[in-house]
Amino acid sequence: MKRTREKHYLLLLTPLLLLVLLLAIYPLLFALGISFFNYRLTDPTQTRHFVGLANYLRAFHSPLVHTAVINTLLFVAGTVSLELLLGLGMALLLNHENKLIQLIRSWLVLPMALPALVVGLIWKALYNVDFGPLTYYLKHLGLNLGRGPLGESHLALPAVMLIDVWQWTPLAMLIFLAGLKSLPQEPYDAARVDGANSWQQFWHLTLPLLKPTWLILLLLRTMQGFKVFDTLYATTGGGPGTATTVLNYHIYTQGMVFFRMGYAAALANILLVLVGMLAIFYIILLERQRQ
Repeated sequence: MKRTREKHYLLLLTPLLLLVLLLAIYPLLFALGISFFNYRLTDPTQTRHFVGLANYLRAFHSPLVHTAVINTLLFVAGTVSLELLLGLGMALLLNHENKLIQLIRSWLVLPMALPALVVGLIWKALYNVDFGPLTYYLKHLGLNLGRGPLGESHLALPAVMLIDVWQWTPLAMLIFLAGLKSLPQEPYDAARVDGANSWQQFWHLTLPLLKPTWLILLLLRTMQGFKVFDTLYATTGGGPGTATTVLNYHIYTQGMVFFRMGYAAALANILLVLVGMLAIFYIILLERQRQ
């Protein structure tokens, strides 16, 4: 009976396994395969010339790829750090239950419901050098923005990072709120009996107990940060110059603008390895924390 039951379970899982095979595993294998070929969509004969590791070597020696990787790391490090710090602060302030707090929390999560492309277009209008409200008030404060936050090389990446922080800090807030509400109260009661003040309770109890929550958020937001595309597509298009060209946007440019599919696949595989290494690192930290 046990074997029959296991066969039934496997039979029920078959459609899901086929879906995963079709939508995930096959595209990965296809991308890995064409990365070893000089494959261009503009070639009328659609001939694929085997080039081995040439696409990967070209990527490792490309200054544009180096710039894209640096921009990606800066974007991920800046946005994830700010989102976690601001999310924790908001969660601590809103960790109460009354109608006003519930209303505020409902309004704060609205940016998450908007598509990233729509958010990018909204902020592009806000940043507009001629009629954007943000640039208008910044100019009246005496700040010379030149061509606007999105038009200056030294301001474009921080401006795009601010958009991501605005949209995804509520996610960090929600996860931190869930973590705060799941904390045991016994250590806090004991700390108050011992005379610990609010800051000591936060530093010695809340932060260590929230470590699994920190790691889960780091994993989620880091992976999403490496895949950023919509916001850049709607605002800067990777510019000005290469100031906001991240690796994922560079992959799109090579594959869907210049149609170098073999080279774009090699870049995508490099990005996959980078994200996978970080994900494994975070998962190891999570497992150690559980032990």
